[in-house]
Amino acid sequence: MRLKLLLAYVGTDFSGWQIQEKPNPPRTVQGALEVALRTLTGDAVRVYGAGRTDSGVHAHGQVAHCDVPDSKTGLDWRKSLNSLLPKDICILEAARAAPTFHARNDAVGKAYAYRFWQERAFVPPYLVPFVWRCGPLDMRPMRAALPSLIGRHDFAGLQNAGTDTNSTHRTLFSAEIAVLPPCAQYPPHAPSLCLTVSANGFLKQMVRNIAGLLVACGRQKIAPEDVDSLLAACDRRAVNAQTAPAQGLSLVNVDYGTVHTIK
Repeated sequence: MRLKLLLAYVGTDFSGWQIQEKPNPPRTVQGALEVALRTLTGDAVRVYGAGRTDSGVHAHGQVAHCDVPDSKTGLDWRKSLNSLLPKDICILEAARAAPTFHARNDAVGKAYAYRFWQERAFVPPYLVPFVWRCGPLDMRPMRAALPSLIGRHDFAGLQNAGTDTNSTHRTLFSAEIAVLPPCAQYPPHAPSLCLTVSANGFLKQMVRNIAGLLVACGRQKIAPEDVDSLLAACDRRAVNAQTAPAQGLSLVNVDYGTVHTIK
């Protein structure tokens, strides 16, 4: 039986999603899931994720699939897995999927969110693992830069080394920056900002590089009107902006359209 899992996790203490095949491998989300599944099934079960989130990156809507014994069809997979998984992983939904469903190959789009903390004086402790403490930003040039990113482009200039892909072209469906409400019970402070982007796929650390580029615009180090030419250069060295820290990034949603609906 093929099982589709919708899960969330705090990436702080994980070395990313993917198992690392080496002696004394570091802690990964995939690894933790496979340990729990082995306990439930008595067999090794390989889990395939929709995206390989990096070390420190979080997820609100990661999707994965795996094949489990037909004899376990009646098991409450969400309850059973959550009873075995560490507290920084939670199965939100678990259901039978079409036998051909593939969490990564069938995805038609993904959405990520990146959160910026602007207040210099403090960061609420509960937000520390989930924001980039980047300081004050001018949101106007950040928003002015967004239209240059939307659409189909060669995003080679916004990828980091190690990308395993045949093409660096991707289509960015949307990109928005929202002002979030202030944190209750804390002194008056500058609002945090949230960048949300959706695309048919992303290159290695592409969202974090988009976030870094926008912060450079917000600090008036890069002009919005220069973003087109920076993309056209197709060279990471041409974009004079840092890769945003991992902790501000979360995988929000994986879109499958109408294909391979849960049965």
